[in-house]
Order: sequence, then structure tokens, then C-alpha cells
Amino acid sequence: MVQPPIRAARHLQRYREIVGVFVRHGFGQLADLLELQPYLALPRRLLRRWRRAAPPLGAPRRLRLALEELGPTFIKLGQILSTRPDLIPPDYIVELARLQDTVPPAPWEPVRAQIEAELGAPPEELFAAFDRVPVAAAS
Repeated sequence: MVQPPIRAARHLQRYREIVGVFVRHGFGQLADLLELQPYLALPRRLLRRWRRAAPPLGAPRRLRLALEELGPTFIKLGQILSTRPDLIPPDYIVELARLQDTVPPAPWEPVRAQIEAELGAPPEELFAAFDRVPVAAAS
């Protein structure tokens, strides 16, 4: 099915953001491997500089940080991968397992806006009590 141009453009912006996060975290070779450079909003010189400057952190940690930066869907992917030693190496399992219980909570305002958008009213009007401080984060 063909997407409407506006929707396709919105998706392209998210794809650029995703690739940009991975490049920033030292995974620029993925942009090369997947031939994504033409779609990036980054000048080639910046892309080359990020590729040369290998971050001091190991690849498993950089992957976890990238997934955290990309948000809940990617965090969930990392959580799932952390339970699959048949798919990824042990050092990645250990690092991605941190996504099970050490992810910072989402900021309150976007959460509030999402509740209002989906349920039609602010949480204060919908619930007898609603604590802005989450009991837990990571899922």
C-alpha cells in the first residue's frame, strides 16, 4: 500500500532520527552497510567524523544507550533481546538486561498529553488519584 506523502515524510524524519542516534552512538557503519547516507540529514563530513571518533564505551553499552535514547519501543526491543542468549552474545545480554529495571522514567508532560489525547480529558479529571511519579520505569 502506498503511503500519503505527508505520512511518508513524517516517517522519513523518524527514520533519520533513528539512524542519527545510532551514528551518534558509534554505529555509523550501519548507515554504510544499509546504504542510508542519502537519506540522512547529516553532512557527510560529520558522518565521517563520528565514524572515526570511536566512543570510549563498549559496543554493548553504546547499544543500550542508543535504545534508551530512541524511546519505549526500542527499549522494549532491547528488553526482549536481553532474554535471547541464542541470538546475541553474553556481553550484550548483560548490558541489555539493564533495560529491565534501570531505565529513567518518561517526562510527565508527554505522558499527560498522551493520556489526554487518548482518553479525552486530563488524568486529574479521569481518575480519583494519579501520581506523577512512576512506581517503576522500563516497560
